[in-house]
Amino acid sequence: MSSVKPEFIEHRDKKVFYLNFSNMEKDAIPVFMEEAKKALSAYEPSSVLFLANVEKMKFDKDIVKSFIEFFKFTKTYTKKTAVIGLDTLKKMLYETVLTLSGRGKENIRVFDGPNADAKAKDWLTLV
Repeated sequence: MSSVKPEFIEHRDKKVFYLNFSNMEKDAIPVFMEEAKKALSAYEPSSVLFLANVEKMKFDKDIVKSFIEFFKFTKTYTKKTAVIGLDTLKKMLYETVLTLSGRGKENIRVFDGPNADAKAKDWLTLV
């Protein structure tokens, strides 16, 4: 099991909910998502800035299903979401997850290339 936990980080004096799925094994992902859901339950709707890192994350069809349900849950709390670490296959799955979870592309953006992390944080915290 992963010892990584969902956490809030600061960027430009704003709180960003950092979901670090990078290098995470499949069996750790559902547990991580449940911890994130518990933390989010204390927040107002449409108030949370999300940064999700999925670089080198392990997945299968059950994990994709978990992400669909997770996106449905987080939709209520989302103000903006930035995603980093998508390779070609994950980009296709990401589009499917957005569609099946009922999430539109409003207030969600994918960042890649050099400095993707910094670019994502800057976009999230722009007023």
